[in-house]
Amino acid sequence: YRINMSIFFSQQELLRVMRTIDDRIVHELNTTVPTASFAGQVDASQTCKGLYQSVNLTEAHGSRDRIIKNCIAQTSNVVKTLQEERKKSLDDVVLLKKLRKEQTKLKLMQSELNVEEVVNDRSWKTFQATQILLVTMMVGGISEAKPATPDIQELADLVKPQIEQKENKTYPTFKAVEFKTQVVAGTNVFIKVDVGEGEYMHLRVFQPLPHQDEQPSLTEYQTGKKASDPLNYF
Repeated sequence: YRINMSIFFSQQELLRVMRTIDDRIVHELNTTVPTASFAGQVDASQTCKGLYQSVNLTEAHGSRDRIIKNCIAQTSNVVKTLQEERKKSLDDVVLLKKLRKEQTKLKLMQSELNVEEVVNDRSWKTFQATQILLVTMMVGGISEAKPATPDIQELADLVKPQIEQKENKTYPTFKAVEFKTQVVAGTNVFIKVDVGEGEYMHLRVFQPLPHQDEQPSLTEYQTGKKASDPLNYF
């Protein structure tokens, strides 16, 4: 009836590890929020995205949840087997001790599952509160214009079919030249696009926050622009 419990910590050890992970998460969240003097210099969208990837709550919580549930399942099977044998040997004291030991172990594991739910809930609430704080601190004005990056070109390519449908024409040339960002409950990305023959187009694409798991969307666009036209809010 001995099972390999090397993947499962004792109750005290598991709690210690959980608190260590939780403390690290809270520390990372707290140090991510900039002071007021640096708030305007931080890209909230990239900060939230990087924070989400580095903390990786889903993976951490999923791993611990699988370990606990796996051990509960193993111990439950052992308890069931011992109970069946106990019915056949009511006077077997050694068997009774084994049964009680495994039942105690099972209760401890089930209690750890409850602890895990509390830890998970606290971590997610801290993460979400930090995202809201980042947005609140940095929402507002548009950033300075920057040369377009591959990510910005990818955004432009993503919404290109929508524009071609609306304009009822195709654009063989559709090159992102520069962009600006504005933090809202997500990010507005303003993109200047070279559409060929000396003409340009200005796009406004909305990028949701990473945890929302939604695709960027075209909000508005302007045609008939020139290379010299500034990329302003619209």
